[in-house]
Amino acid sequence: MLAACSQIPFGIQEPQVKVTGLELLPAQGMEQRIAVHLGITNPNGRDLSVRGISYNIGIENIDVLSGVSSRVPTLKAYEETPVTVEVSANLLSIARLVQHFSQRAVSDRVSYNFDAKLDFSQWLPSMRVSEQGEIKLQY
Repeated sequence: MLAACSQIPFGIQEPQVKVTGLELLPAQGMEQRIAVHLGITNPNGRDLSVRGISYNIGIENIDVLSGVSSRVPTLKAYEETPVTVEVSANLLSIARLVQHFSQRAVSDRVSYNFDAKLDFSQWLPSMRVSEQGEIKLQY
């Protein structure tokens, strides 16, 4: 039992996730799919095997996109790993977002938030990561 406990890694630092791009995919009926390109940085001295990821993307504090994926590559030690996941747009949330912008003047910047839960394959607990920022709109 002691040998098993010695395999549990302590001091694992939380990976950093950043959104590096968005890409519209062909619509399927009433559902709009979007590819979200991420860069996940592993600040640890060991590779991290990810079993899955669940995520939400909000715009102006309204959750608009969400999804899950089990196709996440191993996060190499001290590297940024590019990951692409597909999300589906929540049509009701998009309607709320349109209403939000119709009631306010649209500025040249829009705030966003990205929240994800990484589920690891090893003896590691799940980790939550988030990123917030602004997107400059191009006219």
